[in-house]
Amino acid sequence: MKSVTVFFLCFFALGLAAAQNTQGTSVVFGVVSTVPANFATSVSASTTTVSITFSDVVDTTLFSNQGKGNTGCVLTNFDSLTAVSFSTDHKTVILTVRLSAGKPYFGVVYSVRSASAVPMSASYVFYFTTAASFPTTTVGGSVSSGSSVVGTAGAFVALSSTSISQGDPTFVAGTVADAGGNFTIPYVPNGTLYPIAAKDVNGDGQIDPNTGDVVGTGSQVVVNGVNLTGVVITYVAATPYRLKDALDTLTAHSGSFSNPHTLRAIQGYSIDSTGRGTWEFYYTGTSYQNSFVFRVQTFGAQVQSMDSMTYTWMNSIDPLTVLPATAVVDSFLARAERSGGYAYRPHPMTWNGFDVQVGIGRLASQNYSDMISDTSKNYLGVAYWYGVNGQNSSITYGQRRFLGDYTTGTILGTTAIAPEPGSALPGRFALAQNYPNPFNPATKIEFTLPKTSPVQLRVYNMLGQEVATLVNETVSAGSHIVSFDGAHLASGIYIYRIVAGSFASTMKMVLLK
Repeated sequence: MKSVTVFFLCFFALGLAAAQNTQGTSVVFGVVSTVPANFATSVSASTTTVSITFSDVVDTTLFSNQGKGNTGCVLTNFDSLTAVSFSTDHKTVILTVRLSAGKPYFGVVYSVRSASAVPMSASYVFYFTTAASFPTTTVGGSVSSGSSVVGTAGAFVALSSTSISQGDPTFVAGTVADAGGNFTIPYVPNGTLYPIAAKDVNGDGQIDPNTGDVVGTGSQVVVNGVNLTGVVITYVAATPYRLKDALDTLTAHSGSFSNPHTLRAIQGYSIDSTGRGTWEFYYTGTSYQNSFVFRVQTFGAQVQSMDSMTYTWMNSIDPLTVLPATAVVDSFLARAERSGGYAYRPHPMTWNGFDVQVGIGRLASQNYSDMISDTSKNYLGVAYWYGVNGQNSSITYGQRRFLGDYTTGTILGTTAIAPEPGSALPGRFALAQNYPNPFNPATKIEFTLPKTSPVQLRVYNMLGQEVATLVNETVSAGSHIVSFDGAHLASGIYIYRIVAGSFASTMKMVLLK
């Protein structure tokens, strides 16, 4: 997922009142332990799992890997987080992770509910380090509502090595504000860091500025072994963009673009039901060094460099010399919503992972090639990507795509609706193409098993070197989805291969950063 709306999930305020059962007795539900233990030092960098044990059975539907090293209800700075599983009694959540040597880690656990719908009595923060000791530096301050009416108590507070205006933040340290909005972030490494705060206003399990949730920012701080105080993080107004607004922003910045540059494609991400979201404009020059992506998103616009893989792909697409009428794009998106797209928009506890992605241009070179007969034309496309909770806490992922006429916005075709989860067991072994593809930084890989089988699912680079093991265990019959997070890898083509009993299959995927 490519905007700030995907890195916070399932957040409620710290200090929620304990739930009441039907007899009126207070019920306390929360974290009882973690492995590694809270405040543990000298944790092995080869550790591959982090577990969180609760006082009662958890509602497992809250947890789904979201990429960027995070999962629903657990926000961390792990190098990567590739899978979520559960103990037999469903009281322990097991995270498959990658760690580095000599690094402090944190995790904030929030908004988890028990299987009987009792919420956590309070958010829980845990820390451990793969070094012999923690950094001693702290950063303290307060969260301010600014012009917002949203309170600051219990806001999540973190430091990132990147600004949210650059996209998804890269957290290095974090905590939760107290009842007065004050905070002290411990174990802060040295560096130039950006303070960020956020709060889930509507309680829908996501921090999404498009739906009224708040995100705050503060001035960058330079940490160099000295404790800092007085840092103020202020909630900021977050306005998502329609295509027209994005084009206006593009025009205002175009004078600073390097020359020559050729527009090849326009893509939109996290598009809401009114057509607002994040927009990217792909420009190629004479080489990838002077090619770039112009991104317009909730918290600003910026020019991002283009790697050689993206350049090769984009340079193979015919130039986009005629921009579509914004009214036509808005009309096309509205038609897609009315023609069934709206039914895929998430509802609390029903959907696990969701995005609406828009493509504008020569879509025969993108994910619509199977729907296009005339590859010389430009088209409009919208894909609803979704995950549905199924039986035994399994998740079925799918997409539904609409193809539109470039000049009229008329819907030219749509893909079939995916089967509902919980249907009959698959009749054969299969490995599906990952989605989305190309991806940045995370993607989903689906495989099906007609019977319970030992499964190995691994990812390799083009030199044949293994870069990730996604599955290495016996897996029950049915359809299964595994997340792959390539945040720590370079752009390029990767191979994923499954071996399930006597069945083996290999597919390619493209990571574009």
